[in-house]
Amino acid sequence: KTSVLVLMTIVLTMTQCTQSFLTTAPPLHHDSYQSPSSASSLHAKKSSPPPSSGQFELQELRAQLQTMKTKSISSRYLAPEKRTELSSYLTSLVSKAPSPISKRSIGPYIKGKTWRLAFSTEQATLNDLPFGATVFLRIKDNDDDDGGESYKKGELDYVLKFSKRVWGLSELVAKCTYELDTSAVNPGLLTFIYQNIQTDMFGMKNLPIGFFGLLKDRGTFLETIWFDGQMWVDRGFNDGGMEYYNVYWLEDEEDEWNQ
Repeated sequence: KTSVLVLMTIVLTMTQCTQSFLTTAPPLHHDSYQSPSSASSLHAKKSSPPPSSGQFELQELRAQLQTMKTKSISSRYLAPEKRTELSSYLTSLVSKAPSPISKRSIGPYIKGKTWRLAFSTEQATLNDLPFGATVFLRIKDNDDDDGGESYKKGELDYVLKFSKRVWGLSELVAKCTYELDTSAVNPGLLTFIYQNIQTDMFGMKNLPIGFFGLLKDRGTFLETIWFDGQMWVDRGFNDGGMEYYNVYWLEDEEDEWNQ
């Protein structure tokens, strides 16, 4: 959320400068006991159903997030009841099912990939974004040979991409360096540091925004809590200390957002 607020500040600053109008598992339900009759005494009593493994929640999340993507439905505009439903699935998933891929081992799986912020259980995370903006993490695939440890650090772009151009604005890109904690202390903690901000305006690519230099060397964090190679879930806490989760969805190479 910190990173979203930083880039939101950037957009608001540009707005002023251009005078534009760029916004406890539930108790198991055992079969009730019935006195055996002459007919039913031949059958063994049914065993109790196993506790949920989170597979149902995972299937529902994947299906609904894929549908939202296919139909270009932004999670910020979901009906309250749908947001509550997806939040329930996500919270249940991370509490019931361990991460399929170890948090300390996600490095090779995130490199060279683009991840889109698809959903958050914290509405403010999405509401703080400018109108029409979507967050992307583009993890660079650096091929440096450092004994197989290159996935622990590298470069990424933190991107605000706009579905509709606002005064020629296509996207804002925060060029960053990152480091991934693979220790047992904070496994999966991704720390990235802003280096410079660029924008695409009026068809001109990668224009540096010099007066945003004050943001240089400012860092933010992404705390991995669950990862399966398609969904990347991180955890945060809002100003009231309440825990929330964000879902980043792996984008396909041919997706228009990646063009």
